[in-house]
Amino acid sequence: MESAAMDKLKLSLTVLLAVLFTTAFLNVTHAQNTNLDVHIVPEEAEIDLGESIKLDAFAFSLNSAANAPAKIDAITWDVEPDSMGTITDDGFFIAGRRVGIVKIKVTIHIGNEQIVKVVCIRIGRLPKPFFDVKIVPNGAVVAPGTEQQFEVVVTSLNGQVRPQNVQWEIKPEDLGKISEEGLFAAGDRDGRGKVVAVVQLDGLRIPASADVIVHDPPTGAISGNISNDADSSPIGSAVVKAVRLGRIRWIQRTESDDAGNYVLDNLIPGRYILYANARGFIGEFYDNTRDYLQAFVLTVAEDDTVTDKNFGLSEGAKIAGTVVTDSDTPQPLANAHVVAFLKLNPRVAKHATTNDEGAYEIGELETGAYLVAANAPGYGAEFFDDAKDLADAKILNVQEPEKVEDIDFALGMASAISGVVRNAVDQEPIAGAHVRVFSHSPDAVRPDNRVFRETRTNENGEYLVQVRPGSYLVSASAEGFNTQFHDHAADREDATLVKVESDSHTADINFDLTKRGSIAGKVTNQASGDPLAGAIVQAFKESSNSDHALSIAGFRAKTDDEGNYLIGNVPSGKYIVLAAAEEYLPEFWEEVPTKDLATFVDVTVGESKEAINFTLDPGGSISGTVASAIDSLPVVKALVQVWAADSKHGRRTFTDENGEYKMGGLATGSHLVQVIADGFHAQFYETSRTRDQADLVEVTAPNETSGIDLFLHPKEDRRGTITGRVFSDADDTPLFGGVVIAVSPRDRIPHIAFSGPRGHYKLTDLPPGRYYMFAWARGFVGEFFKDTRRFRDADPVSVENEQVAEGIDFGLRPRQRNGTYTVHGRIRGAANNTPLQGILVRAISGDGDVEVNAVTDANGNYSLIDLPAGDYRIDASGVGFEDGYFGGTNEQNASSITVGNGQDFEGANMNLGEDNITSVSDGDAAVPEAFDLSQNYPNPFNPETQIKYQLSENSQVTLKIFNLLGQEVITLVNQEQPIGVYTVQWNGKDSFGRQAATGVYIYQMKAGDKFVMSKPMLLLK
Repeated sequence: MESAAMDKLKLSLTVLLAVLFTTAFLNVTHAQNTNLDVHIVPEEAEIDLGESIKLDAFAFSLNSAANAPAKIDAITWDVEPDSMGTITDDGFFIAGRRVGIVKIKVTIHIGNEQIVKVVCIRIGRLPKPFFDVKIVPNGAVVAPGTEQQFEVVVTSLNGQVRPQNVQWEIKPEDLGKISEEGLFAAGDRDGRGKVVAVVQLDGLRIPASADVIVHDPPTGAISGNISNDADSSPIGSAVVKAVRLGRIRWIQRTESDDAGNYVLDNLIPGRYILYANARGFIGEFYDNTRDYLQAFVLTVAEDDTVTDKNFGLSEGAKIAGTVVTDSDTPQPLANAHVVAFLKLNPRVAKHATTNDEGAYEIGELETGAYLVAANAPGYGAEFFDDAKDLADAKILNVQEPEKVEDIDFALGMASAISGVVRNAVDQEPIAGAHVRVFSHSPDAVRPDNRVFRETRTNENGEYLVQVRPGSYLVSASAEGFNTQFHDHAADREDATLVKVESDSHTADINFDLTKRGSIAGKVTNQASGDPLAGAIVQAFKESSNSDHALSIAGFRAKTDDEGNYLIGNVPSGKYIVLAAAEEYLPEFWEEVPTKDLATFVDVTVGESKEAINFTLDPGGSISGTVASAIDSLPVVKALVQVWAADSKHGRRTFTDENGEYKMGGLATGSHLVQVIADGFHAQFYETSRTRDQADLVEVTAPNETSGIDLFLHPKEDRRGTITGRVFSDADDTPLFGGVVIAVSPRDRIPHIAFSGPRGHYKLTDLPPGRYYMFAWARGFVGEFFKDTRRFRDADPVSVENEQVAEGIDFGLRPRQRNGTYTVHGRIRGAANNTPLQGILVRAISGDGDVEVNAVTDANGNYSLIDLPAGDYRIDASGVGFEDGYFGGTNEQNASSITVGNGQDFEGANMNLGEDNITSVSDGDAAVPEAFDLSQNYPNPFNPETQIKYQLSENSQVTLKIFNLLGQEVITLVNQEQPIGVYTVQWNGKDSFGRQAATGVYIYQMKAGDKFVMSKPMLLLK
């Protein structure tokens, strides 16, 4: 979130401020396809709300034998999401008032090369997770050809737990191999990467990672002394860092003792840059330089100590002053940002933020002429002395080690909203409350639920958020309290708008929050009455569209050894409560198997709802073995999925080291069993690859149906092949069981594969041509390749005979919320009413986010499952078909459907019209050298004809039919298209679906502003 004041200041400084390289450098992953490496300092950090941190960058060449430092030509810093804080052009980050993890994207330009790095900063104290997953050891140096055992440790709020399943992965893959038990075998080459473990726990996927370096062990050292350059007195507590250059990066940090002595040990043999700094002193690189480009490179050998690497640091100059409001009674401004930069060398810049009294001090300044500027949230920016523009700023001449004082600022007011958040019961201020500002448009068809600005309250419960003049909805929430809209409204619909004028604060937008409640009870065995430990109880809130407290984990708890559970921090409202345990049938409260029969649990303000008890019946089970059909060897870690025949809700488990599995908690009835394993075709029991042809497995609870064995056939590369990886966009962890579909617009036949335990998939036996692809996984939002939500915006993948198209990867965004509702429907082709398989269907919430995806089966059926209660629009997109919208023709007029009160939605059916583009040139065809429009064929025609055209570059294409009066009959194409040859079909109908009359028509194609051509054609009857 960048204030207008910050924007103005940054605009003035853009041409002046660049990167200041004055600290050490932390390791980051080497960018691919570059001979340069870049360190960002720090790569990870933790700061409090409103605090600041300076980020710096350092580059060196990997081609040079000496790994010489390299000059950075340009650098940009971007905060994602931008509501988490602001960052200057030289990397000074100021955290906002929001708890969370912010990613700072750093784009570095060196010559013709561009390298992108990401820095993660944790702001504030995050809530303790339900499960905490760590890899032990968290980092290791492993000699080439040797092994290192890694283990996963999982801790819950109730103590340590055993993970149900762990998927191990090593990145990059050529670093070595890692077994299913976490044993890492290092390769024979030096390298650096990560060990990744994805733990399956109670339906959640929880990733963890550990650093691993393949290299000889760290046995080198560097020692020396740090002193004051003015009088040679020792400097204690100085920070010294050694940064290893090259592809194997290694950083060690230490502090000097009272005598100024230091020892940096545990260094991997190699070449190092050494850096030292101390509070109040200007940092230096060894040997006696402040410029990293002039740093001396030290060589550290195995079992060697490099001695006498001494530093004489100079005490820096200081600039100090205050920042207050420009008013009749000036008030100090805390957390204002002040920057000083050299007039003749703007690369040298220093920053500070003010304390509660509005005072600041910028230290460690070099001798020189400086310009100073200040800004604060809710206030305008200015340069010293009372200058709005850089040209009018006063120059300050600073001499080491002097202190220049009384550099004061009085900032004028900007448009903003302010107020206090309190506890409704005792009127005590609530620190760290979350205040959100929503934009409001009275002409909007649907309310805008997206957050425009957000902040956190200070220790006095006060907040201030800078916005543009206009009208807004404002809400406040806090841990343990119910969300409230202004003015004291529980729901968004009852909220009062907040009007903000130019250059003024709309004050006293206050909130009095009420306490949340809790749900508690016990889970027992129905037959014996014994308590069930480890059962999962979830509460699903009704009317949750605007409740930002709901996450994918929802409101859930795990029973203790006595079967007791407590779900705390529950907002006021109506809930469906569900209990489930391994080997038992799930149950809704009160004592019913389905949610439509459930009794709602009403939680009022601050109420502790108790005795919400469950008695679970043991379910039936299915067991068997999964093996290869070729040699009958067991398939380890295969994913086994089981559904009731009339349901889309499935359970999943994994085969053990003997290829055996057992799935419990199944209801009496018919079930489907599917197995997915890396390197094999996915298969339903007993031998089918499709759900429709699968053999049903009968289960009678609580008995076991055994001997459900599956023999899988390995995949063989035939004709064309596409390979890639499906992973979580949030943390890069692999997704097991993701669906990947490739469709050619020529025949519209879906080719389907599933991702394996490391996220890899393979689609083979593909005829040569161009394919459009998409991927989807349960709990994630599906997408077309490349990173788009609709077929029309997708990039085609070219497939050649006997060739492999590699690297077609999908990074899927995790869903944000969870629920218990389902929308069912069916997709058919509008032309012949034929069911359509492989269509991507979406449920879109009121704020425009994709809530849930599904893919249609061979009968065109789909089920959007795990939806929270609320209102949704349903749309569909598939290769070769126009986008469909339930109850409408576009996003604006699509009907809204509602799920809630225990009722799913049935019959969200759609008929998709064929996309006019019926074919695209094969991948092995030559790239067109020029634009062209061919004569239609056949001509004359009845009832349909084909029009062929080619593009020599990516273009915005329109293809329209006109009558002889110049009136438009229909638009066949209106979209961005890549280079290629296209064939479009016209069925002789106008845009309203009416049959066109006999006669001459003109078809015209435009490709941007590069090409226009028209041709006549004759329609006969």
